[in-house]
Amino acid sequence: MNADVMWLPASPEEGWASMDRYWRELEVVVRDAPPADVRIGCVLKGGAPAKSGAASRLRRMFEKYVAYPVRARRVRAPLCHVLDHSYAHLLRHVPRGARKVVTVFDLVPLEDPGTMSAGQVERFRKTVQNLRLADHVIAISEETRRKLVGMLGIAEEKITVAVPGTDAAAFQKAVPEGNMVRKRLQEMPRVILSVGSAVKRKNLESLPGIFERMRGAFEQRHCCFVRAGERLPEGLRREIVAVTGEEGFVELGPLFGEDLVAAYQAARVLIFPSTLEGLTFVIPEAMAAGCAVVTNRLTANPEAGGDAALYYDEPDEAARHLLTLLEDDAVHARCCELGRKRACEWTWKRHFETVMVVYRQQLKRA
Repeated sequence: MNADVMWLPASPEEGWASMDRYWRELEVVVRDAPPADVRIGCVLKGGAPAKSGAASRLRRMFEKYVAYPVRARRVRAPLCHVLDHSYAHLLRHVPRGARKVVTVFDLVPLEDPGTMSAGQVERFRKTVQNLRLADHVIAISEETRRKLVGMLGIAEEKITVAVPGTDAAAFQKAVPEGNMVRKRLQEMPRVILSVGSAVKRKNLESLPGIFERMRGAFEQRHCCFVRAGERLPEGLRREIVAVTGEEGFVELGPLFGEDLVAAYQAARVLIFPSTLEGLTFVIPEAMAAGCAVVTNRLTANPEAGGDAALYYDEPDEAARHLLTLLEDDAVHARCCELGRKRACEWTWKRHFETVMVVYRQQLKRA
């Protein structure tokens, strides 16, 4: 098709749910309100997958480093937008005359590899070095913008921050009474919830120290701790149970869709202790569902929480905030009201309006 802007999303064969979601949300915005002055196409046919699933490693490597570059070289559009920084190597393959834009979510592997191997980190490092070839970069947060400048030397004037959206309505929708997660958590004391992976940067090892400072609330069964996501290492689990008791700690495993919404809606407060984020979706999702949030002041967490979250620097402060939200209905209601308002401001329409400003600027220079 003839297009002014051609999208180059991450391949669906990667099985990256978050990147497929980003592509899908942009498709919805363009479908519902197509820009009158800019025609948008996509190098991959068929649209973003409704459900993500990874192909074999060999197939993924072939697609990413052989087949996809061939497609990129065939693009005929004045502007190419790589939707995921992990595909920044494609900037070397798009036609020479095209303007080049990339969306960058984070540079976390350069700071904390987590479970990535040395080879994977090195491939990521080489890939993001290609960001210097972009005419403009869209960062999803001020934190990511700072990292692009400080770690890769990208000029500040080449970076625009466009905060992604949150489907607030999906997290506010009532979950059926028969939902098993809803039923299970309704039978428990007030829930302190943790959502996400258990990699080191999520700082889950700080939780036993925080909970120790509120041991009485657990012993009196005023609250319990619930995990949704990757299961904890056995040693950490034992440390938490030593404070909460076996009845005061539940691991639900990874949750998706309605089950995840049910967990957010049933929780009194979310604890988010992560020390390294490009920008988390967990905080605005919890806020949209009416769950109060306690988090630290590190990296992009304050960008996500704004004036609606309660922040801490030390375990004592975290414990005080948790106890306040568990016991003080007025403070809890105020945080929830501010949180819902903030989450509703995070729209994909607003994100795409900022992206369109970048497109128009770059197309004028094409």
